[in-house]
Amino acid sequence: MLLPILHLFNDGYLAAMPLILPAATEEFSLSLGLVGLLGSLLSFSGVILALPAGMAATRYGAVRILSAAVLCYGLGFILLGFAGGVVTVFLSFLLGSIAFGVFHPVAFSAVAKEASGAELGKSMGIFAATGDIGRIDFAAAVSFIIALTSWRTTSILYGSIAIVLFLVCLIASSRSGREAGTDRNRGRRRLDYRILGNRRFFLSNAASLIDSFANSSLFIFIPFLLAFRGIEASFIGLFTSIFFVGNLLGKVIMGRLTDRIGKEMLFICCEVCIFLSLGVLALVPSVAMISFLALILGFFTKGAVPITSTMIAESVEKDDLEAATA
Repeated sequence: MLLPILHLFNDGYLAAMPLILPAATEEFSLSLGLVGLLGSLLSFSGVILALPAGMAATRYGAVRILSAAVLCYGLGFILLGFAGGVVTVFLSFLLGSIAFGVFHPVAFSAVAKEASGAELGKSMGIFAATGDIGRIDFAAAVSFIIALTSWRTTSILYGSIAIVLFLVCLIASSRSGREAGTDRNRGRRRLDYRILGNRRFFLSNAASLIDSFANSSLFIFIPFLLAFRGIEASFIGLFTSIFFVGNLLGKVIMGRLTDRIGKEMLFICCEVCIFLSLGVLALVPSVAMISFLALILGFFTKGAVPITSTMIAESVEKDDLEAATA
């Protein structure tokens, strides 16, 4: 139960932090270039920190590392709330970047260890979907709370909640005397990188890399396409909401299908459907059709996540999962 809650907070806070930027930009006169840098910083860290995160999880355990990620978010939000200039804003986003970078590699390996082989895809899909619930809820709440109070109060509130969650995780771990995903030999076990010679592991990662490369920036460019075609700004916001709903449905449904259908063929079908949907989106004039395509695109772009995660997890032994996800 603890892992989904931590994932909900991780993805929710990741989506909420950039939404505070417009108010902070107005107060500190931040340039658009710096705003873009701060936004990129949050997602780029996953490339750099995945390997150290896997090593740390192997030595100290998944729950400790994931709880530490929540603590980084908390400190980042509080620092942002008390920011007095550009440097402080940058440091707060750096803390958020560290939190995001270490979370997903460790979390998905922990889920893979706890899930049964017959329902691994289902577990991956449901776990991934909890992050989308957090993105929708926490991001929506930010604008509302800022309107009622201020962006500084909102940031401090979010940071305080994260620190409370960290303390709860710390107490729960201390009382149980152990944590999920750990064993007595964890501190003495090292990552075995001989899995890099595993052909199945290599091909699974290649599929994940291709999917991420093709789809990671997809959502950034679609609003530009809609604006170029004369779609009103209010409808672009509706498109965003529908897209996120598609993300959530795709992860849950495709995760279940992963356990019942060949994963390789399912992955290929996802990528083909994305290609076809984009082609139709560029041509259709109907607002109703565009809304439907938003749901379809959201479904398949994130529906591939539980497929590739399951493929990677099944390509290695359970003791090597931290190395695999890193």
